[in-house]
Amino acid sequence: MKSLYTITFTTFFAISISNCDGSSSNQNLALLALATQAQPSIQFSAVVGDSKATCGGDISGHGDSISSSVTIQHVAGVMPIGLKDLRFYVSEFELVDQNDNVVTVSVPDTGVWQYGGVTLLDFENNKGSCSGTSATNDSVLASVENKTYKTIRFTLGVPESLNHIDYNNAPSPLNVSGLAWGWLMGYRFFVGEFLSNDAATLGNAAVLHIGSSGCTGSGPADYACSKANRPRIELNPVGGFNPFTQKIQFDLKKAVTGWDISTGSKSCHSMGMGGDATDCPTVFTNFGIDYSTGDQGSTEQTVFGVVSK
Repeated sequence: MKSLYTITFTTFFAISISNCDGSSSNQNLALLALATQAQPSIQFSAVVGDSKATCGGDISGHGDSISSSVTIQHVAGVMPIGLKDLRFYVSEFELVDQNDNVVTVSVPDTGVWQYGGVTLLDFENNKGSCSGTSATNDSVLASVENKTYKTIRFTLGVPESLNHIDYNNAPSPLNVSGLAWGWLMGYRFFVGEFLSNDAATLGNAAVLHIGSSGCTGSGPADYACSKANRPRIELNPVGGFNPFTQKIQFDLKKAVTGWDISTGSKSCHSMGMGGDATDCPTVFTNFGIDYSTGDQGSTEQTVFGVVSK
């Protein structure tokens, strides 16, 4: 018999829990965590190579050996780095079963981390060099079966139908000011930032913000963006994917492969201005995006994978 688990919201959700951008109490957030622990979900994790992506201390174990004949191809070689920010929106989940049936995953509104099928995954906790809030989220609460699927698909980003709403009046988690580009009335789909903690290169930073660009219009109702920059992630792990025993892993090291901050800072804001033309194309390829068009590229993404829980 198939075991189908459907989310049932407990009375914990009746407690007043405020917005993701800073005003919720630790007590309410703790109650939220208790209420959601047992709920079926699609879980995510974040690493930097061999190390967990965490705030408040040095992250090492992510670099290649350095020698005169080695070109540093990611992060900052072997220098210790400090995480500043790591948050991203995911949406439009699908699972493909062993009979090639496509299952659209229902992602309910939770009042905090999910709205309109969009979930904010937040791996910064306001410790050390990280700025934001102490609240974190690594799961997409959803109705999923305890079985193995051939494929899982999702979109990195906010759907176009929600991308140009006024974040000042939007429901959580679309009300986070740090993830909104005011001049576009759009969202930063992905924010990843870190800096060097190495004495010789202290303060050299990497800033990666991915969102739609080339947007025009006079108001939220008629905006159009020439570059969606909204990659569709498809994972087909050997042996399949079971959301009850496996999780999706994001690797910041793989995301910034091609960047080297040992000689200076790097930044990509998706806008096609400043250093974007130099710094964006490489990392966009890592996400499976063609930087020149903003569409899905011909190279498969490398930043997400499936691992055991």
